[in-house]
Amino acid sequence: MKTELIYELVATAMQELITEPWTIAELNIRYLASSHEAECDGTYLDASGEAQVLSTDFPDEVLEALPFLFVNRTNDGNPPTNSVQMTVSAQGRFAVDYEWDQEIEDEDEHFSKGGTVKEWLKIRQEKYGYTPE
Repeated sequence: MKTELIYELVATAMQELITEPWTIAELNIRYLASSHEAECDGTYLDASGEAQVLSTDFPDEVLEALPFLFVNRTNDGNPPTNSVQMTVSAQGRFAVDYEWDQEIEDEDEHFSKGGTVKEWLKIRQEKYGYTPE
C-alpha cells in the first residue's frame, strides 16, 4: 500500500474516532520490526484546549497498514525509523515526523528473545534512567 494512501486512511480514522469538537490530534506510532507490527497511542485537544486520550480502536485495514509506513520508507532508500508522530488538524491537514528511537528497538529485541517485563524494567532503568509511573 502506498504511503500517501496510508496517511489518508490514518487521518480519516483519527477524525472519525473523535466524536466532539476538536482542534488538533497527535498519533504516536511505534514499529516493532521483529513481529512486523505497529502499536500506537495518541491525544487530541478538544474545543476548549483540554488534552484528551485519542482512541486507537482503528479498523483492521488501518492497523494492518501501519507497519508499511516504515517498510515503504526504508524501501524508498530513507534511513530506518521505528517511530512516527502524525499530527492532524480538524480541517484535515496533517504532518508526519519520523524518528529512530533506540529504546523501542531495545525493547522489541528484548521481548522477541523471550525476555520478561521484570528484566526489561531493570534494563530500561539502567540504560535510560527512568522507571514506569
